This record gives sequence, C-alpha cells and structure tokens, in this order.
Amino acid sequence: MSFNKLLGQIFTKVNNFRFFLVVILCLYASGSLAQTSFVLDYVPEDTHTSDELYLTGTFNNWDPADINYRFVRKIDGTYELRNKFFNGSWISYKITRGSWSTVEVQKDGTPLMVRKHSFNSTAEETLVLQVAGWSDILDLQSEQKKIAIVLSDIPRNTPPNSSFYVCGNFNGWVPGDQRYKMKQLADETYQVEVPVFEEPLEYKFTRGNWLTVEGNSYGRPRPNRLLSSREINRNQPIKNSITYWEDQSYGIFNPYTLLLVLTALQGFFLIFIINSNKNNNKWANQALSVLIFIISLTLIARVVIYDRIIYTDYPRLSLLTDFIFFLYGPILLIYIKRLLHHSKKSFLTFWPHFVPFLVQVVIYISFSFKPTHTFIEQNLFQSLDSPPYAIYEVIVLVALVFNIWYWFRIKAIIKRYFENIELNYSTDQNIKYLNIIMMVLGVCLVLWSVIVVVDVYGTYSANPVNHTVNLLIDVIWIVFSVVVYLLGYFAIKQPEIFRMATIEEEEEKSEVDRPQIDTNELEELKEALHVMMTQDQVYLNPQLSLPELAEKMETNVHTLSKTINAGYTKNFRDFVNHYRIQDFIERAQEEKYKNQTFLAIALAVGFNSKSSFNRSFKKVTNKSPREYFNDLRES
Repeated sequence: MSFNKLLGQIFTKVNNFRFFLVVILCLYASGSLAQTSFVLDYVPEDTHTSDELYLTGTFNNWDPADINYRFVRKIDGTYELRNKFFNGSWISYKITRGSWSTVEVQKDGTPLMVRKHSFNSTAEETLVLQVAGWSDILDLQSEQKKIAIVLSDIPRNTPPNSSFYVCGNFNGWVPGDQRYKMKQLADETYQVEVPVFEEPLEYKFTRGNWLTVEGNSYGRPRPNRLLSSREINRNQPIKNSITYWEDQSYGIFNPYTLLLVLTALQGFFLIFIINSNKNNNKWANQALSVLIFIISLTLIARVVIYDRIIYTDYPRLSLLTDFIFFLYGPILLIYIKRLLHHSKKSFLTFWPHFVPFLVQVVIYISFSFKPTHTFIEQNLFQSLDSPPYAIYEVIVLVALVFNIWYWFRIKAIIKRYFENIELNYSTDQNIKYLNIIMMVLGVCLVLWSVIVVVDVYGTYSANPVNHTVNLLIDVIWIVFSVVVYLLGYFAIKQPEIFRMATIEEEEEKSEVDRPQIDTNELEELKEALHVMMTQDQVYLNPQLSLPELAEKMETNVHTLSKTINAGYTKNFRDFVNHYRIQDFIERAQEEKYKNQTFLAIALAVGFNSKSSFNRSFKKVTNKSPREYFNDLRES
C-alpha cells in the first residue's frame, strides 16, 4: 500500500470520528432546557431595600449585574427570580448586589465557595437560598495579608486583547471575578494582588471562564498552583508563566487521542475482517471479536471525555473506561480456551468470572445517582475523606489483583499447551504471538502497579503527583492499544489455527469413560496406522494433528495416542516426523529431486520450517542432513 493511500485512509477515519463527535455535541447543544426558579428567603439585615440583587454564574459568563438575572423583591421581604432556563446538566453561581465588591460571603466575611446545582429532570425546580453576608459590608480584605501575583509569560497562541484573571480559594473559585482581573504593566507583565484567607493559597489563571483555564500539554488540566506559608511570608511578588491554555492547545485531537481513535477504528474494522473469513475458528473468533469490541469502545470513551465540554455535561461517560477492569481478563481467558482447546462453551457457562464486573456495575450505578457537579468534584478533588473515592480506590486495587491473577492463569494455560504441543501436532504451530500479547499485557500490569504505588504515595504526601499519574495513565493506554493491532494482525494472518479439540480435553475426562485397549487391538491399530502413513501418506499434511488423524482412523484421540506411545514408544510428533524423514531420504536420492534444495524437499514431505526439519532429522539420524548424505556418499 502506498504512503499516500495510507495517509488518505487515516484522514478518512479521523474525519468519520470527527463527524461522530459533532453528532454528540449537537445532541448536547439541543438537549432539553432546565427551567428553574430561585427564592431568597433570607438576606442580611443590613441589606438596603433599594439594593438590587443579581444571580451570576457560568450561564452569563459571571456578569455580576446582568439584568436578565435580577431578583424581584416581594412584599414579604423575599426575593424571587422566576422561570429561568439553563442549558447543560449543572451550573455554578453566586449572588451579588450588582458588582463583585458586593458579592455574597460567609457569615464571618470569608469567601464563599461558588454555589452549584445539578438539574435532574426537565421539570420546573425552585431553589430556596439564604445569603449570610455581603463582601463590602463584612469587609475583611483590608485586614488580610495580600500577595502580588505576577504573570510574566503567556502562550504564543493566546487570543489578542485577552483579559487574564486569577481565581482560587481567596474568592471561592470564581473564574471571571473582576476584582482579580490582572493589569498589564510597562514591562509587558501582568499583575494583581490577592488576599490570603487561608494557607496554602491555591489559585489558577483563566481568561474569564473555566473553558479558557490554563492547562498542561495536549489540553490536559493542570493541578492547582500552591503557595506555601513560607512563600507567602516572604512578601515578594510571585512570578508565574503559562505554557498552555486548555482551549488553545491541541484539544480533543492531539497525538495521544489520535492514536487511540485510530486504534479504536482499526479495532472495529478488524472485527469485520475476522468474521468475514470462512474458517473453522468461529468460536474463537467470536470471543476475539467481543474482546476487540470492548477495547475499541473503551478507547472511544477515553477520547470523548477528553473534551472539557463533553466531560462537563456528561462526566459519567468516564465510568465506561473502567468497565474494562473486570471484563478484559475473563474474555481473554475465554478466547484462549476456545483457541487452544477449541472449546464451544458459551459465555454464560463462564458467568462466575463476570461476578466482579456485575458488582462494579452496581457500585457505579450508585455513583451515577449523585448530582453532576458533586460527581465532577469527587473526580477532580480526590481524597480518601471522600467515601466514593475511597470505594473507587478499593475497586482499582481489587481490579489490579484480579487482572494479575488472570494473567498468571492464562500464562499457565499457554505454557502448558506449548509443553504438550508435540503430543498433538506434527509441526510447530505459529501461535507464539500469544507470548507477545502476554508480554504487552504484563507491561500494562507493571505500569498499573506503579500508578497505584505513586497514587498512594501522593495521598499521604504533600508532594503533588498528579502529573506523574496522568503521564503513566496515558502511557498504559497507549501500550494497551497495541493489543488490538497484535490480535487483529495475527488473526488475519492465521485465519485457521486449530480446527479440533486437543488431547487436553480428552485428559479432562474421567478414567472410567476412556476406552481400554488390549494387546490384539493394539497390534491391529498399529497395522492400520502403518497403512495410513505409508499408503495414504497423511504425513504430507503440514498441519496434521492427533485429533485429525484419529478422525481419519475412525477412533478416538486417547486410543490413538495410546497406540503411538505404547506401540512405537514415541510421541505423536516424533512418530509422524519419522515417516517424513524416511520419505525425505528417499526423495533426496532420486534423480528427479537432484536440482532441489534440502529445504524444498523437506517442505514437500510435510515440514513447515527449516528449523523443525533440521531438529527432527538429527533426532532420527543423529546427524545433520549434510553430514548424513556426505557419509552416505563416502560409504
């Protein structure tokens, strides 16, 4: 395939995914409007009757005097704001008297965290609120220690004429508070003074709202900036620089998400290819298709929640990425069993393996009942003091142990198969890709373990580890996505690996169910087997297996295996290769094969590789092919 053609296919897939996201955003934008009324049944006694009260928040870009959100004072002294419609699933808001200097505060005059409300239905709601105090009346700012925040460097792609704000625990995290709008100085830096109500001081820079907040590379959110008591007490300006704005970085399409998108689309494509091949591996391919589908769907969910707009309104989509925790191991086990043992057991027979997943679903459903803003806060401000986060940490730890157990169990099945492969197949089976897949999954588990350790360290340490954890999570998703390419590549390259059950399934039967074989029957079977090998020359089939030969002889796997082991004191592979070597020696001495290489003749008699031929030849003759024929010519 040419590079241009490959590039064209990539852009086509990306555009298709972009269309998918546009549909989601359209559904988001056209969602139902929440109709809500607000009632203030208490305001401070020092509130003048002539004062006008306003609602300000994310819905009006934090305008403190928006006449569209002005309260109406009733005769009984209460204030009402009736039948307002809001887009989205939740809002952040505060109450002012027309400016940020008159914003509501707590009873002691300290800043009030922004109020939040999630809309649970399209039915009309009425929120009854109380105002404890006003900032200008309970003025504590003049008494508070202040520190200068300086912004010395901004990203090159910052929109021209942008205004910069500082928000934090000093103003209740209002992103567009005019009191903390930065002023440009003569040296092209920006500066503002902020009060210190509590230590450490936490803050971030925005351009007026949370969509334009500063971020890390590729649009990722950055942790809150922190000023310790020592830094505050120096009473010196704190210099800062901004590397990225979330909305001006790569956004939802960046190198990381692009890789996940292409992997997911490739996964869906592979499902079609795998199931379009007509072969006898239907049961294994069915499990493989389910596995790839779940991985691809998880990758899509991972990319979708990368967008702040989608995540803000639909944060519960982030839970979908966790369902892989308890699904991957069991489904991979089913695939391996169907592949190596040709098992035809349905998924229902493996139901105990999916009990942890069902428990996880129940727990996550309970999480989903929480208000949207609460759900987001518990995700962003993770603390062991938060019960849902503590439960989530337990789920992650249990999932890690769960997947490690499945990794060792699947690894043992594969190892056992390779140890017994000579009992069932006459040539090496090209399924070593399973070891590669297990190696990749092992790397994922190691990274996952490191993430857990770093996360626990961060929980009990004052050192921030968010960046490290996020980086490791990104790496593990990239490594994990490689599995899709490996599974799909080898499934397409080898559409028919195993066709019948191996001897291990026969070994699982009880001894009383196995047919016994006496001396006379053994001799009869040996004679019939010799005829089958010499006259029918079944050994010429490179994929000849013990079950297939048993079917041709109209006997069962156990009886045939017993005949070969007891009658010839050989395992199945050595028995078949003995006939191949004899045929090879005869052909190599015939005139019509003189112009052919040893490898060409070896492939003609049933060997599938040079290494397996050389190994078998030396095992039968105690010499290499060249040594054998040199000695033959000399004699």
